[in-house]
Amino acid sequence: MSLTMSYLTSVKNLESIFNSIIGAKAPERFTTRFLEDLGFKSSTDRLFIGILKALGFLDEGGQPTQRYFEFLDQSQSKKLLQWG
Repeated sequence: MSLTMSYLTSVKNLESIFNSIIGAKAPERFTTRFLEDLGFKSSTDRLFIGILKALGFLDEGGQPTQRYFEFLDQSQSKKLLQWG
């Protein structure tokens, strides 16, 4: 397993962003625009895209992976992140 260079400067919106992703239709590409459409307009929220790539939820081009779609299944979400 390799270390990632992705980071967040604030985790204030972390749970809210994950919850918003679960409630939204998966985009063709997960972009800053999509994140803004979910209501997260701060420049610090944009760093979340790198985290999703590091977690394997997005490929390098920003397209959702199978892991992303598994996360959308609420019976799998917490298991994938080991939260709650």
